[in-house]
Amino acid sequence: MSNNRRHVHSFSGTTRISDNHRHGFSGRTGVNLAPNSSGRHRHRYNVRTARVDEHRHRLINTTGLSINTGGGRHIHRSGLRSSTRNDGHRHRYRFTTGRNIRVR
Repeated sequence: MSNNRRHVHSFSGTTRISDNHRHGFSGRTGVNLAPNSSGRHRHRYNVRTARVDEHRHRLINTTGLSINTGGGRHIHRSGLRSSTRNDGHRHRYRFTTGRNIRVR
């Protein structure tokens, strides 16, 4: 699959429970990184969670490779990841992006 035009993806979700609470999050990925030899690519992301119990966490990582959904569109999955450590704990999270959104 090849989609080398500049684009981003929206994503949102809720962390897993840790320290008796969870956090919501939403954001957009950065623009697509250079594709690998099979034409698939990834995106970086860096977002803050919603404030709960007077603190937030950062979700910073790279998505999984692009997954073709047909019609020139695709999505990405994050895999199971961990947030930054804040207020003495971390949260696990995962998400699937929305379809590609072209940017100039």
